[in-house]
Amino acid sequence: MKSWYSIAAKADAKTADISIYDEIGYFGVTAKQFIGELKALDVATVNLAINSPGGQVFDAIAIYNALRQHPASIEVTVMGVAASAASLIAMAGDKIVMPENSFMMIHNPLNFAYGNADDLREMADVLDKIGASLVATYVARTGKSEEEIKALLDAETWLNAEEAVAQGFADELQPALKVAAAFDMERLPEGIRAMLTPAATDGEPGDTDPPADDDAAAAAARAEAEAQAAAQAAAAQAAERALASSIIALSAQAGLAAQADAFILDPSIRTESDAAAAIAEAKEVVAVCAAAKLPAMADRLIKARVPLASVRAQLIEARAALDAALHTNHHIPQPTNSPQSACSIAGIYAARRNPS
Repeated sequence: MKSWYSIAAKADAKTADISIYDEIGYFGVTAKQFIGELKALDVATVNLAINSPGGQVFDAIAIYNALRQHPASIEVTVMGVAASAASLIAMAGDKIVMPENSFMMIHNPLNFAYGNADDLREMADVLDKIGASLVATYVARTGKSEEEIKALLDAETWLNAEEAVAQGFADELQPALKVAAAFDMERLPEGIRAMLTPAATDGEPGDTDPPADDDAAAAAARAEAEAQAAAQAAAAQAAERALASSIIALSAQAGLAAQADAFILDPSIRTESDAAAAIAEAKEVVAVCAAAKLPAMADRLIKARVPLASVRAQLIEARAALDAALHTNHHIPQPTNSPQSACSIAGIYAARRNPS
């Protein structure tokens, strides 16, 4: 499991550095683990560096609350991008600093609802409640009205450092930093990636003259290509989120919520149909394990993504091993010849004619 954060106490024992440099939630360390280490820090100042595309909102809320409750002063620096759930964590800072080439993105909570009309209405209500929580957090930080924050969330707003400071999402603007991202930069819009990634040059290090062919037509063509790439990246990111949410919903509906991560991490599951088929097979695994009276094996086999045919073979082997370990009594009891047990039809009639 990859770690998307690190915590290190400084030599002076009064300061600690925390780095969040990857996705939050699904594929990383849980909020529970993060908060456990955070609570162990007995320092006056926590320097929190963020470069993350976001992730699970509930993990982010838990981390935000833990940071706000910690007695240390929290100083946040957005090293590259604090997007989605990562922007919420950034709001925990007593001071938020953004280098001039960094970004922040905020949007409404997203999820996938699977089911009938009542299920969809229920999910919409849940998203509204989560959205209200986000609005309250951003309002408290920026001083903006709820209507202003809702408008920014509805628009999925990307803010550069100057805009973030101007609108109250950050406190201080710093000179640009060279960004090294640990997460997959391909998930960000093309325009944002271009600004975060230093451009390669063919000239000397100090040569900043633009290429000779950088005329208006070329600039327009680049802008159009960036817009198309941004749209494709946004669509791919939305599809990835939708698939993960769909897998979670389908797993819960099938009673396999604890195994959802196994399906999310399976590279062969690329569509909702793939997920539905995998979860249906997992339900059969549960059924055959129960039939073999080995229900405890189901969780391990599902998480290992063992095919159903192989599951049956493993169950047969496990059942045979258990049966072999049991002592079987093959002795057939024999009738005794004692008078008390002797019985005949003639004797029964005789007893009825001459009752004692």
